[in-house]
Amino acid sequence: MKRMICTTVTILALAAPVLAMDHGKMGDMDHGKTGAMDHSKMGDMDHSEHQGEMIRETTVDGYQLAYHLIDNMAAMAKMDDMKGHDMSKMKSNHLMLYIVDGSGKAVAEGKVGYKVTGPDGKDQQTMAMAMRSGMSAGFGADVDFKAKGTYTIKTKAVAGETKLMDEFTYEVK
Repeated sequence: MKRMICTTVTILALAAPVLAMDHGKMGDMDHGKTGAMDHSKMGDMDHSEHQGEMIRETTVDGYQLAYHLIDNMAAMAKMDDMKGHDMSKMKSNHLMLYIVDGSGKAVAEGKVGYKVTGPDGKDQQTMAMAMRSGMSAGFGADVDFKAKGTYTIKTKAVAGETKLMDEFTYEVK
């Protein structure tokens, strides 16, 4: 477990410049089975320090939630010191959740858990770790999206006394 956590932190630290993405072109992104995002319901969340591909942004009980997906395999393949390592047991992706409260402040402390149901009906349950990068705070965990098909992602986040529940689908093509 410690090795997996260290690997995840290493990926995020070393691959940040590679994984940063221009969200100014969000209209062209494929957002999976949920269809195009409703930009009229989006707040002013700053994604400049968020890593990976944004796959969902929504508002739950006055909190803005933004999900970003990092391709662990692609990040590892670009690191010279990781070439030749067996990555078959590594989870394919890192799912990040960024939360902003009603006053526009990033939520840096709390608990986040994911339940991901794959196209085969099997569940993955994982608790996310709080992570900081510059001024950005988020919660991330490794998940497997190796099989093609539709995944259902259920999230429970606890920010202070507030419990936030969210559910959506994501399609791997």
